[in-house]
Amino acid sequence: MPYVKLTTTKTLTLQQEVALKKITGELISIFPNKTEDYLMIHIEDNQVMYFRGKEIECMRIGVELYRQCDTEYKKEFVQRLMKEIAHITNIPVENQYLTIHEYDHWGMDGDFI
Repeated sequence: MPYVKLTTTKTLTLQQEVALKKITGELISIFPNKTEDYLMIHIEDNQVMYFRGKEIECMRIGVELYRQCDTEYKKEFVQRLMKEIAHITNIPVENQYLTIHEYDHWGMDGDFI
């Protein structure tokens, strides 16, 4: 089950939130064995965040994955998602940070795998 958290200073419209959900759901399949069917997305907008010492429009993207993925998949996902986020929100790619955390163990469906 992938988990993606998008946190931004910008106040998003419902249309932008839906567009972010849609594109994240599509792009998560870049990772082998990952689909939108198990994707959980958390969107936080209108947050106080400082970047480069200033309160500017920016976004922090956190991605959590069960199991390790090859770098080629991570690179493609990062490049494509950040470009789409810029298109949807007008937050430049250079004002976005994305981290990927990969876990060997995960809890889901009441079990620990």
